[in-house]
Amino acid sequence: MSIMSIINQKGGVAKTTTAINVAHAWAQMGKRVLLLDLDPQASATKSIFGDREFDQTSFDVIVHRTSISKVLVTSEDFGFDVVPGEVLLSGVDIQLAAQFGREKFLKKSIQAIRNKYDAIIIDCSPTLGLLTVNALMASTEILIPICPEYFSLKGIELILDTLKNIRSGLGHSIVLKGIVITRYKNRKVVKDVIARVEEQYGLKVFSDYIPDTIAVEEAHHLHIPLAKHAPSSKASKAYHALAKELLL
Repeated sequence: MSIMSIINQKGGVAKTTTAINVAHAWAQMGKRVLLLDLDPQASATKSIFGDREFDQTSFDVIVHRTSISKVLVTSEDFGFDVVPGEVLLSGVDIQLAAQFGREKFLKKSIQAIRNKYDAIIIDCSPTLGLLTVNALMASTEILIPICPEYFSLKGIELILDTLKNIRSGLGHSIVLKGIVITRYKNRKVVKDVIARVEEQYGLKVFSDYIPDTIAVEEAHHLHIPLAKHAPSSKASKAYHALAKELLL
């Protein structure tokens, strides 16, 4: 089973958009999918459920060790299960500061339900704190979305350093599936950034670039998958192709 974290500590790179649309594409392919929202901004949760409130969230899973099966909610529109996020996640580092084994709390929770799913996608916090470490320790692989600009490259370096520290310090290795280019526009700087990623870091850049389109934001506001809102849009087709490639 794949447990994939979608990670980038830089905001505005379509991390959440990538998480929910890949999850929906996999669900459309017949996969049993769980989306776990570990972002204190709860963008994935809000995009799927709007202003709906939840009695329990991923905060309870990590801090109170509540079973994921008691927290998850099914989205009929998106076709997968969701562990909602909430703003209290921003205080997890303080809540768990003195607790032993805190880096593996999420991993232990996922082990109890992993046979129920074919894939779990974790929408990570936009920081490299304890929430993200929990996500990475629970993951078998990661995907890094970036906008094609210089500052996104600096984020890759920090993520690679974090992976190295987790491997050496905590003994956990994670497969880096590659880089997905989001908010793509056909400009020279885009080609330069892609070339630099491949040459400087030796990382795979998926060929399915996600174009910049208003349809993505419209789908978020309507709380439906992009593939339902604008199935013929280039972004929708790109996410479907990316989801298929990620399964290879």
